[in-house]
Formats: sequence, structure tokens, C-alpha cells
Amino acid sequence: MSARAPASRRRRRSPARNRAELWLYRAAIQTLGRLPRSASASLGGAAALAYVALASRRRRVLVGNLRAAFPEKTPREIARLARDSVRSFGAAVMDFLAIARAEEAEIRGRVFVRGVEHYDSARALGRGVILMSAHLGGWELGPILGGILGRPVVPLVRPLDNPLLERELTRLRTRFGNRLIAKRAAAKDVLKALRANEGVAILIDQNVLASEAVFVPFFGRLAATSPAVALFQRKTGAPVVPVFVWPEPGGRYRVELEPAIPADEVFDGRLGRDEAVLRATARYTSVTEAAIRRDPAAWLWMHDRWRTRPEGESGVRSSESGEK
Repeated sequence: MSARAPASRRRRRSPARNRAELWLYRAAIQTLGRLPRSASASLGGAAALAYVALASRRRRVLVGNLRAAFPEKTPREIARLARDSVRSFGAAVMDFLAIARAEEAEIRGRVFVRGVEHYDSARALGRGVILMSAHLGGWELGPILGGILGRPVVPLVRPLDNPLLERELTRLRTRFGNRLIAKRAAAKDVLKALRANEGVAILIDQNVLASEAVFVPFFGRLAATSPAVALFQRKTGAPVVPVFVWPEPGGRYRVELEPAIPADEVFDGRLGRDEAVLRATARYTSVTEAAIRRDPAAWLWMHDRWRTRPEGESGVRSSESGEK
């Protein structure tokens, strides 16, 4: 769900490459369908570990992030946490591909919800609900289960670079009644959904361009963070409900909705717009950090979350840094 690089800096993808990736994807899905969950999870974890072993830059980002976030941990503990995080990501990808194709009864048996009353109470206000989440555990599964429970969610997503794979992923994401909002130029559609009292899901834990960011504390360092959730809440008064999808033993997942953050808790009429948005974004980010600390291995530490630095820091190129 990362933002694309500017068009002038992206290589044009060939149709042959898109078709080849689609073929590999479909072949993998067929293979996955023949495997028990334990085997597919192990395969996903092994594939993710192999990728990190070959991708030296990604490996440096992973270990560097963990060392900075947990300075109290020993090198051995950091190495173990890095392996567990990569395995968790690989297993979650495999589980999403399997669960999203399963029958409704099987999905209900493997993915369950706690705290749905927080969403229902927030929605009863009639201002829409902003479902704030992160790349934690099986983050793609929450919207799927929302559709099954009769509470369809409108996720804000970045389309894949491969349009053929994007169609496949869209089919999975919308199978149970959800619809999607493309991340680029999404403000109008998000506001329309909130004013229709819908739930809009937004992930706030990825790096953004300096020109689009506010810098708030995240694991002891300032992180370039999108102010989108704060701006939407400030404009509409929609409550923000944190929601995280936690891995459970045996290939199950728990979608946990936390108590809503009401607009009047984070916005003070005495504050100017910029200060209010900064304060609100810091509040959301602190909630996200607290969730990650409960199970650090479930988060996507491979992402270069702190790549964009505040202007004036030495050795940075903030104007060129974006999501990756």
C-alpha cells in the first residue's frame, strides 16, 4: 500500500512482465490450495526470509529499525525478533490469499472480532467512522470480515503497479461487499463516504514525502506521518476507531477494535490548524506504537519508516524521500 514514486522516476512496466507475474501468482495460488495451513505458513515464512537474505538494503532497514526502536535488546534478541517479524509477514501473506478465497463459514472460524461495539457506538453518531490501522499481523483481513459481519469497510488503498495483479487483489478485497478508494486524490471520496456514515479504513504507519508529512514521535524518533486522518476527523467530526489484526495460534486471526478517539478529545478550538493536526496525529501514532509494542514481531519492520527526515537534519534528502 505504499505510495508510488513520481512518474518521471518510475520505469515503465512491460506487458510481458505483468503477464509473467500474473502467471506466477496463479501458479502459487494453485499450489497453496493443495497445502495444509502449517505448510503454507512455513513456505511463506521461508520465502520472506530468503528475500530478506538476498535484499541487503531491506535487511539493513529491518535490523536498523529494530536496533533503534529497542536499544535495550541484545544483538541476539534483535536477530530473533527480525526473523520472527519476517516469518510473520510471509505467513500473513499466505493466510490472506487462502482466507480471502475461503467460504464464509471457514473465514468466520479463522478470523474473529473483539470490540465491535466500539465501531457500532461510533457509527451511531452519524458522522462516519475512521478505522485507523497499521501493517500489523493480517491487516488485509479486517475489511473482509467487516463485509461478512454486515459492516462493510471502505479501505483507502494504493493500487499495485501491475494492473493484472491489481484486478485479482481488488476481487479479494471487495468479495464481501466492500468497495475501495484509491489513495491518490482520495480526499473527495473519503469525505463522501464519511458523510454517508460509512467506515473508512486508513493505514497511518508508513513513511511519506516530506512535503506531505507532519513529524511526530514514533519509537523514540520523529517519523514523517500523513496528517490525513487528522484532517478528515477535524473536517467531519468522525470518531477514529483504532483496529488491529492480531495473529493467533493455529493460523487464526483476531480483529480487535479499540475504544474510539472522539474529535473533541484531540482537537481544541484554541489551537491553530497546524498545531491541532500535529497534536492529533501524534495521538494516533502513540496508539499505533502501543499496539506494536504488544507484539513487535507482528509489525512490518522491513519498511523504511524513518527514511524521510525533518528539514535541517544532517545527511538526509527529505525532498526525495517517499514511501518505499
